[in-house]
Amino acid sequence: MAIQSMMKKMKPRIIALLTDFGGKDYFVASLKAVILSINPRVEIVDISHEVEAYNRLEAAFLLKAVAPYFPQGTIFLAVVDPGVGSDRKIILVKGKKHFFTGPDNGLLIPAAEEEGLIEVRELRAEKYFLPSWSRTFEGRDKMAPAVAWLSRGVPFESFGPIAASFEKLVFPEPSFLPLEIRAEVIHSDRFGNLITSIPVQPFLDWFKKKKESALILSSRKRRWPLQYVPAFAYGLSHQPLILPGSSGFMEIGWKEASAASHLRIRPGDKITIKMVKSKKRLNKNVGK
Repeated sequence: MAIQSMMKKMKPRIIALLTDFGGKDYFVASLKAVILSINPRVEIVDISHEVEAYNRLEAAFLLKAVAPYFPQGTIFLAVVDPGVGSDRKIILVKGKKHFFTGPDNGLLIPAAEEEGLIEVRELRAEKYFLPSWSRTFEGRDKMAPAVAWLSRGVPFESFGPIAASFEKLVFPEPSFLPLEIRAEVIHSDRFGNLITSIPVQPFLDWFKKKKESALILSSRKRRWPLQYVPAFAYGLSHQPLILPGSSGFMEIGWKEASAASHLRIRPGDKITIKMVKSKKRLNKNVGK
């Protein structure tokens, strides 16, 4: 009766899920079933389950991009876990605004540090796991019940000791040269836009010095003329565009089409953006 009374007084909490599980199998539904069995009042939000398999960097980018817009107290469960079943830790992270749970492989840390990381604990308290658990699905058997109990009001400190250390994941740093930027693609979105590792403001500071110059995009030994635009509506339809993205990084896009498909560039690919004095300097191999 005491638990039921407490549940009635509690405001519904949000648990937001981010995984590479896809939609084909029972994996995502299993997470939700475990959570709702422990806290039927919780609100579950799907961030995405289409992260490229095992791609921690892409997951970290998505979590960092979306976390600031969730209400205070939201609990994030992010499972992209190549090391499942090994001796890698499972961690709970307390930030200034949110909680984050997942494998200790770095994907939680950029989002937590963005808002202010307060404390990291290891998930060890087995009483908050399912009664029996599998080494191949710790997201369901350990992490999902833990976040559900956290949403029920179990104190953060109850789940395990403070982590003596934890993995960090750092986004690739672009190299800014006077006439060249070397960077990496970290995500391709639903529309085929390529999110780069180039922060918006440093790019604009670099570009405004020589706005009369033409830009060239290079990747995988191919080159294309590149047009800077403030928004897609201002772009030409026959060439790649570069523009400030809503996530704080520069994006390479294509007006009303997929830049990823046109350019055959994917996350993880290295790119170079160069300034040239005039488009006449482009040779006939551009775009080949």
